[in-house]
Amino acid sequence: MFCLFILGRHYFTPVQSIAQITHLFPELETVMGLVLALSSSGIFILRMAHDQYAEWLSQFLHGTLLCISALWVGCFYILLASGDSRIVFPFAALLIFTALISLYFDGRVLLSFTLPIWLVILVCNFVYPSDLTVLNAVLYVLLACLFESGRRILRGWFVLAIRREQENRELIKQLQSLANHDPLTGLANRRSFHLLLDKAIQRHQQCNTSVSLIMLDVDYFKKYNDHYGHQAGDECLRSIAKCLEGATRSTQDVAARFGGEEFIMLLPDATEQQAVDVAKRIQQNIHMLGILHAESPVAAYVTISQGITSLTPATTATRFIAEADAALYAAKEAGRNQWQIFQTDK
Repeated sequence: MFCLFILGRHYFTPVQSIAQITHLFPELETVMGLVLALSSSGIFILRMAHDQYAEWLSQFLHGTLLCISALWVGCFYILLASGDSRIVFPFAALLIFTALISLYFDGRVLLSFTLPIWLVILVCNFVYPSDLTVLNAVLYVLLACLFESGRRILRGWFVLAIRREQENRELIKQLQSLANHDPLTGLANRRSFHLLLDKAIQRHQQCNTSVSLIMLDVDYFKKYNDHYGHQAGDECLRSIAKCLEGATRSTQDVAARFGGEEFIMLLPDATEQQAVDVAKRIQQNIHMLGILHAESPVAAYVTISQGITSLTPATTATRFIAEADAALYAAKEAGRNQWQIFQTDK
């Protein structure tokens, strides 16, 4: 809009001298044409480009604004040198404050565009003096002060908005973590486990993949708590949780705290034998911990019982968990500190 006004101002102004200036300085129209072409092409490229080119776009924006700033410097220089200084200040003020509104988020880019224009116009007011030289100088100094105060205010709002957005993201992340993870052990909680189990069953139905479950229970954990205290009991559960995570085959395996001292492991793409191998690793990891359990009738250290089952066609999630629980009960009935595989005939 600025360019079009300067290009067409001699068509709708009664001042004959402006037409003479345009005729004597054809460079002005060339400069305005370049500003139009460079600005419109820059806007088009920025609107059409994707976010993946963000770094390249930043460099392109910086370079384009430097070129446009240099062209506006040339425009204002021609206007001041020709004595047509009446429109320089209002145009410069509008241009600089427009840049302030759109580029306040990056101080370097903002100054690279506005500073050359402001300095050249201020100096040229003294190089090409007019009746309003002192007044114009005061106006440009005032413009600079307003510009800097506006930049600080807008930057403060921008930083505050970014900070609040980051705080909101952190809060959402914390809420998601609380909703999906057990706060004591850091494992997936029961809600998260059920969601993952439903997905695994759905995948089994679509792709006929194998899925296995291991339900685990700490042997005589109530006696451990009564003897050693609840803090020691919490530490014991955290150690067992690490053992479960260390026994997983890949990131697809999910260990979850099912409730109290009871844990459960979801093993997608795992056959019954692979689930047994995982159960062996869990038992070995817990044995290596060697957590003393003086009140246990099974062993002198903390042990676990495990129930293993594999998914069969048409088995629901509730039935699948019940089968693992039945196998765990069988392991407890057999003397604990062992694993049992679910048997359909029981």
